[in-house]
Amino acid sequence: MRNRAPIQSVASIQFPLAFKKAPALLLLSFLFLASCFEYEENLYLAPNYSGYVDYNYRVPLQAETGRSLLAFLPATEENVRQRFGISDDSELILEGFKTRETYEPDDRFPRQRWVQYRIRFKRPESLEQLLLGQTRVYYLDQRLVIQRAFPTSGGLKEDSGRISQNFHKYLEDSLKSKSLRLSITAPWYYNVYANAGATAGPGRIYFNVPLEGTINRKNPSLWRLEIKANPMPEDAPENVEGPAIPAFPGDSEVDQ
Repeated sequence: MRNRAPIQSVASIQFPLAFKKAPALLLLSFLFLASCFEYEENLYLAPNYSGYVDYNYRVPLQAETGRSLLAFLPATEENVRQRFGISDDSELILEGFKTRETYEPDDRFPRQRWVQYRIRFKRPESLEQLLLGQTRVYYLDQRLVIQRAFPTSGGLKEDSGRISQNFHKYLEDSLKSKSLRLSITAPWYYNVYANAGATAGPGRIYFNVPLEGTINRKNPSLWRLEIKANPMPEDAPENVEGPAIPAFPGDSEVDQ
C-alpha cells in the first residue's frame, strides 16, 4: 500500500503526494502554496505497534468554497474521513477533530484554517496511508522499519532562464522559515534507531524537514526509523517520563 494523496492548487491542480513521478512544475505549485502553511505530526506507538497519529496544521483555503487548497491536508471532518478512508468498520478511528478559521494579512490566501485531530490505527502498515510523504512500513530482522521519503524538485537547472531563477529565489525566501515538524514516540524500553533527528528521551525522536531543501536538494530527504521491541523490565523505574500509549480498542498490549 502506498500513500496516494492528491494536492489541489489555486487552479484546482491535483497530483499525488506519493511523489513517485510528480512533475517538477506541479511540485513547485505545491511549494508555492506551502509557503503559507504549517504542519506538525506526532506518531505514538503502543507495545503491539498499534497507536495513533496526532495532526496539527494550518492550510490556505479557497476564497469562495472554504476548501483546503492542499487536498492532502483536509480542512473538514468529512474530508478527513474521505481522505483516509475512515468508516465505522475500518481499522482507523478519528478522534478529537477541532478547527478554527483565521484571516491573515496575505493578499494571496487571506482565508486560512488551523486543523487538529487524532487518528488511531490498529496495524502499523496503515501508516503508509497516514504519514506525509512516500512511506514504506515493513519488518526486517524482528524490527519494525518505517521509511519515509520527502520530495524535491531537483534544484535549479544551470540553463534556467531569468523567470525561472526569479521564481526559484522567491520560493527560497518564502520557505526559509518553514519546515515539517515530525516526531515518533515508542515505549521507553524499546530501541528506536533513526538516520536523522534529535533524541528527546527514551523511545522519542524529533525530526524537522526544512521545506527550503525541497527546491535545492538533488535527491529526496529520507527519514528511516527502526524500532526493536523489548520486554518491559521488571525493575522499571517509577519516574519514567512519557505518555502511556494505549493499544487499539479490543487489542492486547503485547500482541504483534
